[in-house]
Amino acid sequence: GGVRRVGAKSAPTRDVTGMVYCQTLLLVAAGAAAGRPAAAKPAGAEAAAPITPWKIGVREIRMADWVAHFTDQGFVQPLSAHVEGFGLTAALTGEVGATTIIDVGPVNAALGPVRLLSGSQPVAELQHAALVNAGMKLAENRLDIEALELNGAQTTVTLDKKKNLNWADILQKAPGAPAAAPERLVTKAVAPLDVQLARLSLNGLEVDIVDQSPPKPVRVHVAKGFVTLKDLSLDLDKAVPLEAGFTLRQGGRLDASGTVIPGKASGRLDLRLAGLSLQPFASYVNQFARLNLHSGTASTRGKLAFEQTKSGMKLDFNGGFAVDDLAITEEDTEEAFLGWKKLSSDSLALRLGPDRLRIGELTALNPFGKIIIFEDKSVNLQRVLRSPPADKPATGAAPKAATKPAEPAFPMAIERLRIVDANAEFADLSLTPQFGTRMHDLGGVVTGLSTDPATTAQVELDGKVDDYGSARVRGSIQPFQATEFTDLKLTFRNLEMTQMTPYSGKFAGRRIDSGKLSVDLEYKIKNRQLAGENKFIVNKLKLGERVDSPDAMKLPLDLAIALLQDSNGVIDLDLPVSGSLDDPQFSYGRIIWKAIVNVLTKLVTAPFRALGKLLGANAEKFEAVGFDPGSSALLPPEQEKLKTLADALAKRPVLALTLEPGFDPEADRRALQEQAMRRDAAAVAGVKLAAGEAPGPVDVNHYKVQTWLEDRYTASAGKEDYQKLRASFRSQDAGAATRVLESQMVERLARQFKARDAGPASAFHTELLERLTQQVKVEDAALTKLAEARGAAMREHLVKLGLDPTRVSVGAPSPQTLKDQLVGSKMNLAAGKHTVAEPPPVAPAGTSEP
Repeated sequence: GGVRRVGAKSAPTRDVTGMVYCQTLLLVAAGAAAGRPAAAKPAGAEAAAPITPWKIGVREIRMADWVAHFTDQGFVQPLSAHVEGFGLTAALTGEVGATTIIDVGPVNAALGPVRLLSGSQPVAELQHAALVNAGMKLAENRLDIEALELNGAQTTVTLDKKKNLNWADILQKAPGAPAAAPERLVTKAVAPLDVQLARLSLNGLEVDIVDQSPPKPVRVHVAKGFVTLKDLSLDLDKAVPLEAGFTLRQGGRLDASGTVIPGKASGRLDLRLAGLSLQPFASYVNQFARLNLHSGTASTRGKLAFEQTKSGMKLDFNGGFAVDDLAITEEDTEEAFLGWKKLSSDSLALRLGPDRLRIGELTALNPFGKIIIFEDKSVNLQRVLRSPPADKPATGAAPKAATKPAEPAFPMAIERLRIVDANAEFADLSLTPQFGTRMHDLGGVVTGLSTDPATTAQVELDGKVDDYGSARVRGSIQPFQATEFTDLKLTFRNLEMTQMTPYSGKFAGRRIDSGKLSVDLEYKIKNRQLAGENKFIVNKLKLGERVDSPDAMKLPLDLAIALLQDSNGVIDLDLPVSGSLDDPQFSYGRIIWKAIVNVLTKLVTAPFRALGKLLGANAEKFEAVGFDPGSSALLPPEQEKLKTLADALAKRPVLALTLEPGFDPEADRRALQEQAMRRDAAAVAGVKLAAGEAPGPVDVNHYKVQTWLEDRYTASAGKEDYQKLRASFRSQDAGAATRVLESQMVERLARQFKARDAGPASAFHTELLERLTQQVKVEDAALTKLAEARGAAMREHLVKLGLDPTRVSVGAPSPQTLKDQLVGSKMNLAAGKHTVAEPPPVAPAGTSEP
């Protein structure tokens, strides 16, 4: 009917040698059998009569409230397990005879809590464990289990200051303890047991993770962790469905689902990480830099595939990521140092084995950074870095520049970097008075970022400087080897020169009372050799009082300025520079200043000769507002011009303004053609542009763009013309066998892997892009519409500034000629129709009218 045992206790112990002793029950059946004489073998045993079968049935076997204590002294600190609440119910049926058939089950068992101690220190706990509906068929050698459930597991994982893991100490073997259990001799082959576990679950996992190695310990608490595995068996090469997840009390949630193959250490998982707070990890940043990580959250979502191979673990992740609201401040002042609103990408592909990282588009929203030169001329970027520990002194002299660039440790490529509303600050505290400026609303696109030395990145960035200045960056660069190749043009317009009084006081000994500065800087670096062109245009410069400075040059600056300024008050300077970056004395600022001193020295030492060479420049006027070709957006300098005009018209109420919007048939048509091609190329490359977003330059190294250019040109010019053009580019390198071989190898790789076509193919596709751009049809009506949009923008801005709408009219569009890279829209003043009302004069006495 049943067997029952309630309230038993057991406390076995394993000593350091591995021998187990039980304090409650000791079975010596083997010894008893050894003392009993062997039974006589009946005659004719070989032909014994058949055994009559008999049945066995036990309806219920029940155990309840068992308690066990197990101690293993094979560790430096004995490991003890305290088990409470063990209970079991089971049933048994079967038949014994010529063939024995025994079925055990269902078996249900539970225990908990279970506490694990190292010495007297608790190290882990399990609240509850349950075995649900297990059944064993001995005849079939099969064990089926519906579920094995573990709930409420808790532990702490600690890394001390010497980076030793606490569990490594907990599991440290005692001296003399066996390293592993001895192998058992197998005398008879036994069929393996067929074990089927429908579900294995772990719920309520709580893990405290503490890293004490940084100056300020890092603590992360894993909560609500769970793992569910289904359809488990002893076949470790079978795919097992998995679901897992946990939350961090400091902020964040990770979920994973998919399948794993335990025997092959492989699997495919869908991962989702949401709202991971970066603030708990601030100590890692502060450990190597004097910076405080105040905020930031990370998230990612994608598919992970991993597999153990002979060469190591192979991993592939495809998805997206985002880091939101990053804010890093300086340790001493708590002033903002670096941050952004959002850094994200929906096209992240990461591979390990072989290593590779590729991002289709990376967007940086509202990034911020700053550079400060302190009183001792040190830079904040250097100051924030902590010195190496005393046991790891910094190396001595810097090594010489390598003749060949080193191979990148981790191949990386970002096809398109989009920057939106960036802000940067610059301050020079070594000057008297101190200098500071800011660049804001900086945005644009960088394409083709890669660690591959055979590629270059294309840069287009535009921003504002202070209130009404503008900044523009154009060109190409090898971002990870900038000293090997750089070709950048930096353009600054309408800079307020009063902001530069600290520099004029230090080097010229004078303050600046007024003036506007425009600068064109060109950096060309190839093989660590610099060849630059610099153009400075100063408008209406006026020097103020003198400043005591030991670094000021001893030159009559008033005379120099008088010679440099034309009749309109404009100074135009061209300053070419060159030098080797390997020169220990190289300094770009020193080279520029030396060039300026040379020019000024020549001027004041030979003023009459210089006078005739520096005449003829025209000053800025209000007759026209300039627009970028193909654009109707008002540039910051033009906005200031309109504001100044509106303020003047407010004091002259009888004046009216007529706007004559202009267009350049060549420059605007070309700009509209390029815009059309860029939009089409972006669509081909899979770039989804937001409303009003600039597509950026065309990446002719992109294999999709290359295919599109070839197909489009073939369709427009014909296959024969295409083949002739292609052959002409190939024949250009016919005299150099090595380059031909390299070109052939590139083409083979392109056909095999559909990769980018490098080298000569880039020039060929650049030519295709140019020819197709010229073929884009832009009707005259589009130019007229562009001019009308410019007129509307000018009028709208003037009205927004407070000018009466009735005083501003827009005339018919007119063709203009490009000037200073801008298309002008003229402005004409005339007497208005409305005047200020005056009271009627009083008629003299004796008259009927005045």
